Amino acid sequence: MKQYSLEFCFKGSRQYVHGTDIYNKLIATLKDEMSNEKVDLSFHGVAKTNLNLNIQKPADEKLLKFVFKFMNKEGNREVLYAVENSETIECRYEYPEEDICQLSNVDIENQKISLDQDSSYTFVENAVALNKYLLENLFPDVEGKWYFTRFQLATIPNEAIYPLRLELRANFNFKLTKTEIFIDQQSVGFIYFSLV
Repeated sequence: MKQYSLEFCFKGSRQYVHGTDIYNKLIATLKDEMSNEKVDLSFHGVAKTNLNLNIQKPADEKLLKFVFKFMNKEGNREVLYAVENSETIECRYEYPEEDICQLSNVDIENQKISLDQDSSYTFVENAVALNKYLLENLFPDVEGKWYFTRFQLATIPNEAIYPLRLELRANFNFKLTKTEIFIDQQSVGFIYFSLV
């Protein structure tokens, strides 16, 4: 059975594995198996330890932390499921996401945000920070915490990720928001957040 052990560090003061680190680790771990298209990462729970990635769905769905769907190099769709493995996370690193936000331009009227210059962060780190910042500016009075819940990409971007623009497409009563992601005017997919 195909299985991977994924090790992480905590971002900043967080006590859970950040979704951006999960995405980056998946792309790095599976790069030799994946094609460059149709990626779908959906989160089902918060992980506080390292994770195992399996082709088998856990019998107890409460243990499921995320599902990762992708096209392999043969053009077949693969699905992997992640559960915690109880291995303690021992490391931590700084993540001043406000640095990304300070470089961005928010357009409240048109419900969009853009980043036209290199922030030194990865594509997913930029997308998550920008989307959170956009939602906080569009809905400053809502109570709760915004969580990154899904990432659907038609293609995985290469290193050229600027200019990057996000436009809010739907808000399902804050249970789920859907934002479209553009790189240099071309749509590459969607990012979803939930207010908890």
